[in-house]
Amino acid sequence: MDLITVVRRSRDEESPRKRQRLNTENSPWENESDIGVTACAVSPQNIIAFACYGSLKHNMSTPTDQNMTVVVCDSNTPWDTHTVKSCVAQVTVLEWDQSGHYLLIGDTAGNAEIWTTLTHLLNEWTRVANISLPDEPIQAGTFFFNGKKTVFNCQNRESASYLDKYTQIDMKPTIRGFGGRPLQGFLVVGMTGLVQAFVMGGTKGKTTNVEILGGIRLAYSYVDLAWTKDGEILAIACTGIPLDPIVYCKLTIQKDDGVEFSCLLDEYRLRSETLTGLFPLQSTASDMRVCGINFSSREDPSGIFLIVNGMGGGTLQYWELSEVERTIHSLFSTSAATSRYLQWQCMSVFNCNSRISSVCPSRNVWVSGSEAGAHSQHHLVITTTCGELLCLHRDSMKQVGLLSIADRSKCENKTVSSVCFTATGNALVAFDNSATMFICKLSPITDPGGPVTIPYALMSLEYCLITGIDYWDVLIGLRSTMLDSLCERLTDCFNQQSIGLQQLLQYRLLNIKLAIYRLGPSSSSKAGLQYGIIMLNSVYSALKSLLRPPPELFNQDRAPADSLTAVLSSKIPEVGTEVDKVLLHLEVKEFTVEPSTLITVQHLIQWTVTFILRLLNNLPDWRAATTTRGTMCDMLRDPKLLNMFRELLVIFRIWGLIRHSCLPTFSYMENVDVIATLFRILTRLLQTSEPDESLLDECCQLSSQLIIPDIGLSLPARGIASPMLFNQLPLQYEYGTHPEETSLAKYEGVEGESKVDSIRHVYLGSKPHNVRYCSRCKGISIIVKGLRVGRSAAAKSWDMRWQMSCPCRGMWSRQEVQ
Repeated sequence: MDLITVVRRSRDEESPRKRQRLNTENSPWENESDIGVTACAVSPQNIIAFACYGSLKHNMSTPTDQNMTVVVCDSNTPWDTHTVKSCVAQVTVLEWDQSGHYLLIGDTAGNAEIWTTLTHLLNEWTRVANISLPDEPIQAGTFFFNGKKTVFNCQNRESASYLDKYTQIDMKPTIRGFGGRPLQGFLVVGMTGLVQAFVMGGTKGKTTNVEILGGIRLAYSYVDLAWTKDGEILAIACTGIPLDPIVYCKLTIQKDDGVEFSCLLDEYRLRSETLTGLFPLQSTASDMRVCGINFSSREDPSGIFLIVNGMGGGTLQYWELSEVERTIHSLFSTSAATSRYLQWQCMSVFNCNSRISSVCPSRNVWVSGSEAGAHSQHHLVITTTCGELLCLHRDSMKQVGLLSIADRSKCENKTVSSVCFTATGNALVAFDNSATMFICKLSPITDPGGPVTIPYALMSLEYCLITGIDYWDVLIGLRSTMLDSLCERLTDCFNQQSIGLQQLLQYRLLNIKLAIYRLGPSSSSKAGLQYGIIMLNSVYSALKSLLRPPPELFNQDRAPADSLTAVLSSKIPEVGTEVDKVLLHLEVKEFTVEPSTLITVQHLIQWTVTFILRLLNNLPDWRAATTTRGTMCDMLRDPKLLNMFRELLVIFRIWGLIRHSCLPTFSYMENVDVIATLFRILTRLLQTSEPDESLLDECCQLSSQLIIPDIGLSLPARGIASPMLFNQLPLQYEYGTHPEETSLAKYEGVEGESKVDSIRHVYLGSKPHNVRYCSRCKGISIIVKGLRVGRSAAAKSWDMRWQMSCPCRGMWSRQEVQ
C-alpha cells in the first residue's frame, strides 16, 4: 500500500480550535481539534465526495464556514474541490448510484436528498429528489440495484474472448417498471430502525410507506445495506451493546396492487422480513463490545464483518450464514432423523493490537474465485484508533499493507475519520480528523502484496473497457517501463474480438490508450495518434450523418456515403489521383446538404483539412520512425484512415460547390488547390508501400505554398495521472491551490496568449468567458447553454457529443470568475 498523494488544508486558514468554538452547541466531535470528514464515497467515474466542517479553501470566507459542507472533486485533481451543498446537520451518509450520476446525502436531521449535475459540470449541482424522516438521524442508505453485474472469471483467464473472461451474473433489479426496465430510486434507514424508500420517475417520484427494521425500534449504532441476486435489499444492524442481538432483515419494494384499502393504485409498498439474527457475544464477555458491522460486499454478499473491541485490542470477525444438521432426539422420532436449519458461524478472525474503529470492504467485487464455488477476491481495510490503515486480503485475512496516518502527519492525535475504495478497488482514499486526504495504490487483488504486473493491469483495463467503469485508479499503479508493452497487449487482445464488439468498444479503447501514453514524458506522439483517431472518427460520423439523399435515391440497405466508398476502393482507371474525376462517378444529389447547415460545420472542415496538412508536412521528419509502432506516422500507413481522409476530401469538394464559404481558409503563398493536392498525395500514399523521394518533396512543398496553422495534435495530461506520477512520491497538494506544472506538462495552446476550444477547434481569445475546463487534460471549451446564439441541428449534435465528458473522458467544470 504505497502513498501517492496527500492533500491538506491551506496553512493560511483560521485555526481549528477557533472554528470548533463557533459550533460547540451541536458538536459531533469528542476532541476540540477534530474537524475531519464524517463520510466519503467514490463514484464509478472516480469522483470523490466527502463531507467536512468549514471551507477547505483559504480564499473562501462565507457564513457557511460554521456548517457542514459536502464537497466533490476528481480523483485526478483532488485539490480542485467543488461544493455540492451546505447544511447545519451532520452528514452521515454519502452514496453514489451505479452509474455515478446521482449522489445520495443523508444527515442527522433525518433528511435524505439526491443531487446530480444536470449540466454535467462538477461545480453545478441540483437537488432532484428528497425524503424526510423527522428527528430520525439517517444511519445508512443505498440506491436500487439495476440488475447489471460483470465479473472476471478466473477459470477462463486464458481465453481470448472478452465474453468468456468477463461473464454477466444473472441478477434481478430491485424493482421493474413498464416493459421490465429497472427503476431508479433509493432507500434509507434511520437510527431507530425506520425505513423508507423513494422511487424516482415522472416529474416528482413516489415515496413508499415507512417500515420498521425487524419490527422493533432500537437505537441502532451501526447499519449496513447490500443487494441480493433477486434484487432485494439486505439490512444488518446492531446497537453495539454486548448482549443485544444483531438484526438481519430483508427489504422488498413492490408495486401495490390496490387490494389493501389503505393504498391507492400506482403506489409502491415497502415490506420488511426478519431473517436469522446473530448473537456474537456471550454473557461472560462483558468487556467486549461490537463497534462496527459491514457486509462482505454490496452485491450479493457472502457474509458479514464484525468489529469486536476489548480493553487491550480489537478483532475483526468474518461470519457466514450456513446450513447445519441437528439430530432429532429419540423421544420425538422413531428413527435417527436429522433436521437442517440456518446458523451463523465465525469463519475467520483477525486480531489487532489496538482497537479497531471501522472496516471498509471493497464495494465493487469483480474478481471471482480461482476455484468453483470460491468467494470473490477483494481487499478490505480496517482503521485503528492509533491512526493506522491495515489492508487485508478477503480470503486469507492476511495483512498485505500498512499506512500510518500519525507518522505521515507527524502528530500523535491524528486518526482516520473516513475511508473508501475507488472504482475497481485498486486504490484507496482516506481522510483524517483534519480533513487531510490520502490516496494510496494497492497491490493486485490476485497477488496480494506483490507489484502490479502487466497481466493484472491488462485484466483490470479490459474490465473497465467492458463495463465502462473509470480506469484512473489502474493508471496510478503502473510503472514507466510498462506503458508500451501494456498498450500492445491491450491492442492485440482487442483485435481478436468480433467485429461488432470492436466497433462497440473502439472509443473506450482509444481513451484508455490515450491515458496510458500520456503518462510517459516521451510518448506525446503516441498519445497524439490516439487523440487524432478519436477526433477524426467523430468528425467522420458527424459529417456523414448530415447526408440526406432524396427519396428517389434512398436505399435502406446501404448508407448514403457507401457509393463513395465503393468508387474509391474500386480503383477505376479514369479516376486516378484527381478528385474532380471522382465526382463524375457519383450522384451529387446523394451528398446534398442545406447551405445554411454547411456554414455551421465549417470549423470541423477547417480542422480536418489542417490536421491532414500537418500530417503530410511532418511526414519527411517521421521517416526515421518507420520501425516504431504507435506514432503519428502510423496514420499515414493505415489504409483505412487514408480512405477516410479521401472520402472526407471528396465530400468537402461537393459541399464547396454548394456553398463556397464552408471550405477551409488559409494564407496562400502560391495559388494552390488544397483539397485536390491533398487528395493526390493521399492517393499516392495509398498506392505505394513506402513513399518515394518525389512524394516526400511534394509534402515538403506544402509549407512553402501556404501557411499551415499550428494546432495541438494531442491533449496533454494534467493532475496525478501525468508524467508527474513517476516523480518523487507522495505528491503534496493544498485544497484550492493549483500546483506548478513541469515544462513537459504545459500545453502551449492553453497557456499561451490565444486559447483554443478543444471541442470546436476555434480560437477563444486570451481571456475567454463562460468556459469549462477538463479535470484530466489541458482541454477547455466554451459553454453554449444559456448563450443567445442560434445554432443548427448539426452544431447542437456536435456539442451534445461532448456534453458529458471531454474527449479524454475527463469531467468538465465551469471556470470560476476571479
